[in-house]
Amino acid sequence: MSFIFGGVRGREDPELAAGNRRSAQHYARDIGDERSLAGDRPTIRRGNHWAWLAVAVVVLAVLAFTSSRGPDEVPLTANCSTPAIGVSSSQVTRGQTMYVRLTGPDDTDFVVTVDGEPVRGDAGSTVSYTETPAGPSLQLAQCLSPGLAIAAPAGDGPHEIAMLSLAADGSTRQVAAVTIQVSS
Repeated sequence: MSFIFGGVRGREDPELAAGNRRSAQHYARDIGDERSLAGDRPTIRRGNHWAWLAVAVVVLAVLAFTSSRGPDEVPLTANCSTPAIGVSSSQVTRGQTMYVRLTGPDDTDFVVTVDGEPVRGDAGSTVSYTETPAGPSLQLAQCLSPGLAIAAPAGDGPHEIAMLSLAADGSTRQVAAVTIQVSS
């Protein structure tokens, strides 16, 4: 009948166990039983904190490795409908190489300008430029260009990097722009 009144084996009511332990301690103190009092110390629980520390270090190392970018990597998400420009940094040193990335429709020719002058960004052999009257034009592959290396302007102050859309008749229209700050 103990199963009806809560006497199930393997389960222990923590409050009942604590109460029984206190009663046994009081009784042991009353009769002077030092041996029972010495053996009823709470156990010291030593956790495995080194394992958690090792896991934390590994997670931080993986995050640092995966989130680190090189200077030529520009974080820009491909967008096939809205043209945009991404730069590696909005603050560059005069003459330093800066990295630019473009996104937009991949069936359109684009010309990149710095302060209104057309430029050709170096991306190795991954980009082919077509010479046009407006300047060297490129088409995007899968709506995103690779990182284009361009020399920063020589003059200090703000400079505009623009993305021009080239129409079939040779006319251009500015579709995106970003301003960078150049210092010496």
